[in-house]
Amino acid sequence: MKKPVLILLALFALIPCAQLLAQPAPSPEDAQFIASLEAGTQAQAPSNLVPAPSFVTGCTSSSQCPTGQLCCMMCGNPPDDGSSCMACTTPINGRCPKVV
Repeated sequence: MKKPVLILLALFALIPCAQLLAQPAPSPEDAQFIASLEAGTQAQAPSNLVPAPSFVTGCTSSSQCPTGQLCCMMCGNPPDDGSSCMACTTPINGRCPKVV
């Protein structure tokens, strides 16, 4: 009588383990990303990413920046040491990015 009960308890103990081992199918975006990694090619970056500033620091006007960039304040509070937080960066919606 004890042996069938132990076998039944062991089977019930395996159910949560089987659920943990089951992996859901990846979404199409994930599958494309994984395929690009396996192929050794880079995936195209999404178009809605904010570009990083070029860090040409110390600008005083946008005329000192490369074409298509603006001279913007890149820190929330100006530093106490007298250095400048101005840097050339790519505009967002035609204006400097909001720094919080």
